[in-house]
Amino acid sequence: MFLEDVGEDIYRVDRMLTSLKLAGVLQKIRGFIFGTCDDCGPGEGYGSLTLEEVLDDHIRPLNVPSWRGAMIGHRIPQFTLPVGAEVEIDAGRATIRMVAPAVT
Repeated sequence: MFLEDVGEDIYRVDRMLTSLKLAGVLQKIRGFIFGTCDDCGPGEGYGSLTLEEVLDDHIRPLNVPSWRGAMIGHRIPQFTLPVGAEVEIDAGRATIRMVAPAVT
C-alpha cells in the first residue's frame, strides 16, 4: 500500500487509517510506503499526535516492511508507482523493485 496527502489535518489521517483498519484492509497489506503530508498539521482543537506517531500506531503492529518519505504523489521530483504491479520492498534501503513488467 502506498499513501500520501497534502493539506490534511493529522487527526483526519488517523481517522482514514482507522477506517482502513476497521474494514480489514490494513491487515491484508504486505508492505507500506508513505510519501509526505505537506501542510498537514494537528488541526485546531484536536489531539497532539504527530504524523509519525499516527503512522507508527497503525503500521508498526502489522510487522510489514514500511517507510515514509518516498518521492511519490505531489512531490517534485516524483516517481511513478505502478498500481497493481507486484513489487519487492526493501524498507531498510527505502527501495521498490518491480518483480515483473507493469505492461505485458
